[in-house]
Amino acid sequence: FMLFSDELSEIQQAGTRILTCIEPVDLLARMFPTEELKRRTDAAVEVLSAASTLRFTNRAGTDVTYRIGYPVKAQYGYADQPGQWDHWPSGGMVLTCGEDDGIDGRVVVDRGDILLPFKQYVQEPIEFVIEAGRIVEIGGDGYQAELVRQYIADFADPDAYGLSHIGWGLDERAKWAALATDSRGHGMELRAFLGNVLFSTGPNDLVGGPNHTSCHLDIPMRNCSLWCDDRPVIVDGDVVAHEMRPAEAPLRI
Repeated sequence: FMLFSDELSEIQQAGTRILTCIEPVDLLARMFPTEELKRRTDAAVEVLSAASTLRFTNRAGTDVTYRIGYPVKAQYGYADQPGQWDHWPSGGMVLTCGEDDGIDGRVVVDRGDILLPFKQYVQEPIEFVIEAGRIVEIGGDGYQAELVRQYIADFADPDAYGLSHIGWGLDERAKWAALATDSRGHGMELRAFLGNVLFSTGPNDLVGGPNHTSCHLDIPMRNCSLWCDDRPVIVDGDVVAHEMRPAEAPLRI
């Protein structure tokens, strides 16, 4: 598994296409990539690429702003461009990274959000305080907050407190509740469900950044609101950007 490696970058620079398929076969079938999903993902890439900032909030107290400083990446489940890496399933994910010193605010991971690679639903809130692109404090009284603090500290790497990619999922076939009954695979479905904001810590070399730490957390978050500049893309967990919405997905009431 070569993600976040110099070797992967070299392979891509040579024009080689790469598709990672490491999820259970039944999940591959249920989340088979489609051109319609790619179309909506490409629309998200266009919106994020044109933005100078990304901000997201939630009712638990999250309010963080990223200055966009790196290329925007798309994942839609197949590799059809030279030098492209993709993941099947990937669920219409769009992502980028903030400028190295351009992320400020706080992220409060709420109950029901998901800690990956731990494969756990969050039981008590965990707060990340972020200044100039660095995690400066991890708050929370529950055992999962302590687990996150210790997990990052055990790497003994200052870069482990950096911020990785930020983005959102667009696949209406992905199920937030999947982990409750099936912990197989690597959690790609959990990263992909429609309207989640995928907050991640650690390396940013995936988009050309200088942080190569091996410490990485992906945290799909529910019920968030997200703006690209002043344009709302997600409101309380609903994708409201019409060009990114699947036709059969009504807004929640």
